[in-house]
Amino acid sequence: MNILLMAMPDIIFGYPDKLVTPPNLALSSLAGNLDKEHTVRTADLVLKRKDVKGAVVEALTKTNPDIVGLSAMAFQYHSAARIAEFIKKRRPHIKIALGGYHATLMYKEIAAGKNAAFFDFIFRGESELSFNETVNRLEAGGDLKAVDGLSFKKNGRFIHNKKRELEDLRKIKLPDRSVRLWNNLNVLTAPIATIESSRGCLMSCNFCNIRMMYGESFRTYETERVMRDLDNAKKSGARLIFFADDNITLDVRKFEHLCDEIIKNGHDDLFYCVQASSAGTASSERLVEKMARAGFIYVFLGIENALKKNLKALHKGDIVNKSVQAVHYLQKYGILVAGGLIIGNPGDDAESIKESYKFISGLKVDFADIQILVPYPKTPIREELLKKGYVINKDDYRHYNGCFANVRTKYLSDDKLDFLKFSFRKKYLKSRSINALKAFMKKKKQFLRLFKGGITVMPTLLKLILAENISTLFLTEKQTFRKYLQIKTELNRFNI
Repeated sequence: MNILLMAMPDIIFGYPDKLVTPPNLALSSLAGNLDKEHTVRTADLVLKRKDVKGAVVEALTKTNPDIVGLSAMAFQYHSAARIAEFIKKRRPHIKIALGGYHATLMYKEIAAGKNAAFFDFIFRGESELSFNETVNRLEAGGDLKAVDGLSFKKNGRFIHNKKRELEDLRKIKLPDRSVRLWNNLNVLTAPIATIESSRGCLMSCNFCNIRMMYGESFRTYETERVMRDLDNAKKSGARLIFFADDNITLDVRKFEHLCDEIIKNGHDDLFYCVQASSAGTASSERLVEKMARAGFIYVFLGIENALKKNLKALHKGDIVNKSVQAVHYLQKYGILVAGGLIIGNPGDDAESIKESYKFISGLKVDFADIQILVPYPKTPIREELLKKGYVINKDDYRHYNGCFANVRTKYLSDDKLDFLKFSFRKKYLKSRSINALKAFMKKKKQFLRLFKGGITVMPTLLKLILAENISTLFLTEKQTFRKYLQIKTELNRFNI
């Protein structure tokens, strides 16, 4: 069978279009786990944001697929539905499958909703093996009822097979990055690959949907398998590696061993980015020292909030001091820190939000990623917020990316939350472009190697600074905020 796998074009507001285009790991993993008799191509539509319709037509023409698989998170689901509708109207014989977090959590609602006509299959949970099994059964005319984790259409209605148990990660083959229709996936001109060394998380954060996907579990790949995947990523041309693990610091000793093996196998010539918990990072200075030696240059740290009452409400525990310690360790060993912060908690007022901004500013992190609490489907906090009447946007998931207010608080409207996020960032934190330039100068030696001598990235950074700062130089705060809202509205609007 001919198979086309597509990732959505939607991006998160704040990361410049074309400057940050990370690859979709799910597509490569699905492709790598299909039997060799099938022909598969992957298409990251994030590279074709200016003409999504033209890109879909191009992909269909080049691959002539029997099946199209679409991967989407909650804020990308609208695009997935529109692309599925577009394909069905042009080529109704093509079978269309939907997978990913949103499909896993909302499969019943999707199957019963207005977009059900455009999908033939919905894959729930990990799909590398179930997708391959489904394709083989379709080709052989077999019974789809035997595929656990699959929802399939029969006589116009969806049938939901039983839930699939978590896979044995030893059975998951390496991703196939060689079948991309389009390349040039990079961060500030540096070719990037996404890999994973584990899946799942044991923490009980009530705003996160990881446990909805994997249950209460944490599984690790064998380190030797991760080393082979790094070889694979190098062959694809990658120089920058993003570890997409849900919580890589959950097993500190395993992570330390991974760093040791990266050095031992000569993969410390690559550069690594990772997301990590404050608690795990703060628990071991030795881990951070090994990360630095292995080539880790950037850590996204889940600081979440400065107020103990908010951390308790988020089921994060009292991690304020751990966040301080984690930032200290990372900066001591020269690793860039992006501090993640969640505002818009139920009890937030302007003063409590200001306190969190001042806290993260005082930590002197290199970047600050401020998100407004998102009531993701099926999460415990969504139910709490719905009961209190705090969810303003219940079902338009296009803005469910943490960048815009979908909730209000006891004291603040959604509009006020948007404005405070905008105004406090301007007051307490430098712009992303200025921070990026400072980070470049701070890690100049490493970045000169990463960005081919720095020649390619410097013009990019300068253009970013001009675009982000000069364009609003002569505008009032209200005018600048209106421009911000306009960007928000236009961000993920496509010609499809």
